[in-house]
Amino acid sequence: MVRARLWLPGRVFGPADDQPRLWLVLADGRVLAFRLPSVALGDDRVIASLTEAVADDLRGRCWEIEHPAFGWARVLYAAPVLPAPRKEHAAFLFGPDYRRFLACLDEEIMQLLLSLEREPHPPAITRRDGEAPHPLPRLYLASVRNYNRLAVLSGEQRERRLQAITRFPVLVAPILLTLHHSPNVHDGKRHAWREKDATIEAAIDAGRDLAGAIARHYGISKGLVRSPLCAQMWPVRDGKLRQGWLKLLDALPANQRPSLIEFERWQLYLANYFALLGENDQGHPLPQPPVVHRGAFRLGWSRTWETAARRYGNLHPALADCRDFLDAARERAAVLTGRRHRPPLGRLAAGWLACHGLLGLLEASRRWHRLRPPLGRWNVSESFRLPAILGHWQDHGRRAEELLTPNALIDEGEAMGHCVANYWPQCVSGDRIFALQLPDGERATAQYQPTIRDDVDYDTEYRLAQLRGPFNQEVSDAMFAWGQIIACELNQSARQEARWAALEARGRLEVARLEIRRRWQAWLDAKSECQLAAVLAWLGVQLPGPEVLLCASIAGYQYHAGPKIEAQLASGQPLKLVREPDNPHDVQAVRLDWQGQKLGYAPREHNVEIAARLDAGERLVARITDIDRDAEAWRRVMFVIESSE
Repeated sequence: MVRARLWLPGRVFGPADDQPRLWLVLADGRVLAFRLPSVALGDDRVIASLTEAVADDLRGRCWEIEHPAFGWARVLYAAPVLPAPRKEHAAFLFGPDYRRFLACLDEEIMQLLLSLEREPHPPAITRRDGEAPHPLPRLYLASVRNYNRLAVLSGEQRERRLQAITRFPVLVAPILLTLHHSPNVHDGKRHAWREKDATIEAAIDAGRDLAGAIARHYGISKGLVRSPLCAQMWPVRDGKLRQGWLKLLDALPANQRPSLIEFERWQLYLANYFALLGENDQGHPLPQPPVVHRGAFRLGWSRTWETAARRYGNLHPALADCRDFLDAARERAAVLTGRRHRPPLGRLAAGWLACHGLLGLLEASRRWHRLRPPLGRWNVSESFRLPAILGHWQDHGRRAEELLTPNALIDEGEAMGHCVANYWPQCVSGDRIFALQLPDGERATAQYQPTIRDDVDYDTEYRLAQLRGPFNQEVSDAMFAWGQIIACELNQSARQEARWAALEARGRLEVARLEIRRRWQAWLDAKSECQLAAVLAWLGVQLPGPEVLLCASIAGYQYHAGPKIEAQLASGQPLKLVREPDNPHDVQAVRLDWQGQKLGYAPREHNVEIAARLDAGERLVARITDIDRDAEAWRRVMFVIESSE
């Protein structure tokens, strides 16, 4: 039985089409929405066939219906319960069919779903147009699918589920409801799913230990579950991302956790924060010990962010610059520990945050960018140039110069006091760097990133990714406007072939061949050097004494006996050093044996001194220091060689 129906032409939606939409309210409380062929507009005779086709589809799995009477129909489970046409076509809201349809909806459920779509509190930092630099996703929950999940409930189960969503919206709503990306009035495809948890559903329906079930689901404390911070919905759809944020908040002492307003003021910087700590292939935060987040926000959530914004201005570039500093710290760590491989960036970032806090990391990054020594020249032919898109551009005294050689980037970095020289690999991959100047002498460096266009074959579109003044300072409105003009010029249709040639260059160049090892990468100032030592100690990395000649991974481990006897290997076991002067591949070869079994060799690039000492009769000892059975075979077993004299 159908209690109400509402027909709407396809032209009232965006993008417009000639296929009508039909909303129905059924006797069991469910709402259904359909997209039909144009011939069906206003034909109520199709309603019986439609309702019969989905009568038993309570879980919403039937997306398409075929019937000889009307041909086909799409079932729109992600359509809004209340149709949302374009403004110029909204007159139907005052018609009798709409009022009848609206009167049949469950007011309590609609109020709850719409309340979950609340606007977040304004961020602390906005762009020149007043918008957030990285706007948070809008939530859309008042869909047909979500409405029906609640409308079919009755009695005590309905009451308890509505209460659970109202009490813990950010924690329970993603489990009981789907957090859609956007309304969909075109097809039945699902672009989002709920985070179903039968344990939490059972706890809700039984009315016992719901806080405990939620705490176990997210891996957080009951205190955080019951806190005011979780009493309203947050603008985040991704479950793993939400869990990472919750674990951060749970790591903070209760008296240092933010209120909802304070949390949402600085929430836009969490993407940068977790990017430093490391993310998996899906962009989800990697788990961190609570001490990392406690150390990062030792001054408290709000005080930390407010102090950082006061000292460093726009924190998006400041946090992004921390990656360059951490790369330098990784190089220095490899030098200090005598190891061939640098520690992972995420681990080093975690150690720095735990030991010195977020403010300490930002300050160390700023010192490194200001004090580092001049960069040596790239080993590239003087005649080498990337293909230009715009080249030199001038307009009313404003100038823009496209930097197309690695040495041009170095010169710009030295003149401006920032690390644009690091961006040569990005330029090879298609980015473009410009040196900008205004008539009053103001200078800035702009980075433009390309994306492949969907609407035009063999073309890209450039956007302004970064715009920095001297020493990474913010630029004036006039310089920002000039940077946007250059983006428009880069995207002119007449430059399509030049844009594509710039992007194709990445396939013809070997970035690794053009990059050279630079001493300046491993340079840190004295204070950062002391801080790095504390971080390495926190990570459990011991700095070698003067007797240590080499710390490295066993080279060629995967080609010899190591993998077969790996279960017998352990940290601390001695290794025998055997010279192989007749080795056809390397006359300086030093073999590493374990109980008569060949494990591999000392790395060729580090074996000259070891071989010379052994040939001179010096007594050296070697032992296994670490075994990482999850690592690649060529870096699975670490060893150390020491002088015994």
